[in-house]
Amino acid sequence: MIEAVEKMSMEEFVHLCNRLVSEMGFKIRNSVYRENIAVFDAYMPIPGKNLHYVIIFLRKPKVTKDEILELIDVESVEIKWMIITTGEFEEENLGEDITLMNGKDFERLLEEFGLKEEFTRLERGKEAREGRYLPSAGELESMLQWAKEFLNEENYEKAMEYVDKALGIKATPEGMKIKARILQKMGKYEEAISVITKILEENVKDDEAWFIFGEILEDKGDLDEAEQAYGQCVHFNRLNVPCWINRGNVLLSQKKYQEALMCYDKALALRENLPAIWNNRGVALKYLGKYDEALRSYNTALQFDPKFADAYLNKAYLYFDLKKYEEARNALTDYLKLKEDARGYLLLANIFAKRSMKKEAIEAVKKALELEPGNQEAREFLEKLEGKNREIKDYEEIKKILKEEIEKISVQDENIERKIKNARENLEKGNVAKALKEILEAKELAYSQIMAEIKDALHKNTERLLELADMNADSLEELGPKELNALGLEAMKRVILCPREEEKKEEEYPRGYAHILYEEKRWDELKKFKDEIAENALGLRYFKARKYKNAEEYFKKAFFKDPEFYEAELNLAYTYLKNGEERKAKALLKHLGLEN
Repeated sequence: MIEAVEKMSMEEFVHLCNRLVSEMGFKIRNSVYRENIAVFDAYMPIPGKNLHYVIIFLRKPKVTKDEILELIDVESVEIKWMIITTGEFEEENLGEDITLMNGKDFERLLEEFGLKEEFTRLERGKEAREGRYLPSAGELESMLQWAKEFLNEENYEKAMEYVDKALGIKATPEGMKIKARILQKMGKYEEAISVITKILEENVKDDEAWFIFGEILEDKGDLDEAEQAYGQCVHFNRLNVPCWINRGNVLLSQKKYQEALMCYDKALALRENLPAIWNNRGVALKYLGKYDEALRSYNTALQFDPKFADAYLNKAYLYFDLKKYEEARNALTDYLKLKEDARGYLLLANIFAKRSMKKEAIEAVKKALELEPGNQEAREFLEKLEGKNREIKDYEEIKKILKEEIEKISVQDENIERKIKNARENLEKGNVAKALKEILEAKELAYSQIMAEIKDALHKNTERLLELADMNADSLEELGPKELNALGLEAMKRVILCPREEEKKEEEYPRGYAHILYEEKRWDELKKFKDEIAENALGLRYFKARKYKNAEEYFKKAFFKDPEFYEAELNLAYTYLKNGEERKAKALLKHLGLEN
């Protein structure tokens, strides 16, 4: 078998090594290779902790100690090394963190993990493509392996491609489970549930399928159904440790602390060295009021992993609840050495506050907000610590703004005057909410009166123009502001009589002459006029050309030259809408009384 390995191309050799590492239960982070050497940065996932490995494959008849030392970093104390060669080692004992496996060990691993057929995979694949025989189990396993590798790399589209190819050969439960996992990661929960349900219809005792079903439901947010799925999982396999753990976590999030505790105890009875579960067990015990047992559980977690940060944080919360602030601070110091986050600093601020150390509490909260600016709990706590000064400052600022708003309101009748008077009195008494209500009502009254006057003036102006132009002035009451303005402009065109262009100077042209120039597209001449009608006409030109920014500029000029020029204001509103400035457009339409 080793001879076949040595005859492989480098790409085939790397693929074989990749398969072997994955089959051994490792998760691959990264891989590199050069001539006859393949290196895999991997980890062995264990609940609560991941063991870091670097696995090196060599195609060499003899490997010396110096060659090994060139490949590894002996100072990396948290890394375990596994060196696998097709040949022999000069020295086979280099320390407990370095595992050496020679050619015979390599053959044993390939045999043990069912990879013998990998040597003929390419040839059989070629024969299959030529139609000489159907794809074998080797091709099926290879496709499933690629699907798993792409799934681990979070390349879900590629993973789906390979799992569908595998399922096209044979719809195995393993392939369907991989597909369900891929769909889960893609957020396609209903499709994932459909796939996993088919597996359970064939074999209701498949505990792994129930486990996957539970995780899909948990991601989907159906915690009750997820807990039931995990319950089925452990019913059919009481030795399934991850299922006991997940069931406990779901129950803990549902505040079913006694049931969660039972699940954690079941998991720890099967595998004791799980710091994350000892930690979660402590949380359940704390909520049950069993503080001493909870503390022992947190300490057990730290015995298995002294760098398990969350156990320190939970110890600090427990001591804080017991009003043991010095012990809480000590536990929190250990936590913050391992992990600086807003939770830790916020708890530290609470400890300082309980010990009347206000300055230190404020500094801790500010540190929490540096790490997490959107933390509303920290922001509210900071405001509480800083006392009433800020509230007084904010209150005075609000009063100042409201007084300025009162001065802006135009007093036109006794109702408005009365509301302004009430607003001033309420501000002096500190009734800000009542003052604001009076101000808003006064502004609404003033606005309504202004709009009524504008509409009345527009109606009268249109009627006057129609009379001058000898046009029918009947049924004006039925027309809206837009129609009235358009009708008035048409009447203005008929009223204005202009002599020949060569007989008049530019400044003697009547104001309405701009409309004639607009209709005749005499743009250069139109630009010489500076009145609001000419500016509005130029705005229309650019608007029709879809040059909305230019149109906006001219409509603004027209509107500011004559604030009562309704058409220019309406055109400006429409231009804002085209520019995507909906808020400005609505404001102008409201001013015109067209907000509905």
